[in-house]
Amino acid sequence: MTQDRLNARLRATKLWGLAFIVLTVIAWIAIRGLHQLIGGLFIGELGGAYVLVSLIGQGHRNDDMEGTALFASGMLGMFTRIIALVIVMVVAEHWRTYFNPYTALVGYLLGFVFVVAGLYGFAKSRKTDS
Repeated sequence: MTQDRLNARLRATKLWGLAFIVLTVIAWIAIRGLHQLIGGLFIGELGGAYVLVSLIGQGHRNDDMEGTALFASGMLGMFTRIIALVIVMVVAEHWRTYFNPYTALVGYLLGFVFVVAGLYGFAKSRKTDS
């Protein structure tokens, strides 16, 4: 039961993230004067989508990984998320006429916001035996 609730919450979090990206594309099409700001938000959200996938999509929910292997997996995930941030920021800075670096950073951080907001309700209602 708990595993089903967690999987449902993770699917909903991914769908909310995808919906936010679609809304950003619609805003980019509809609002002509803010293309640079919205473009930066969009590429940041693409990096944030990787954050979402790497944190909740590739989690170790059903395996028995522990110890050194789990630590190495977490370090690799952290390293790839930092690389994704560097790529987003370099692209936004290099093509500054198309992308705003500040909104790109905000868009990237939205991936973390979706993870925390999506799993907050699940973690709050989870029963513990302490």
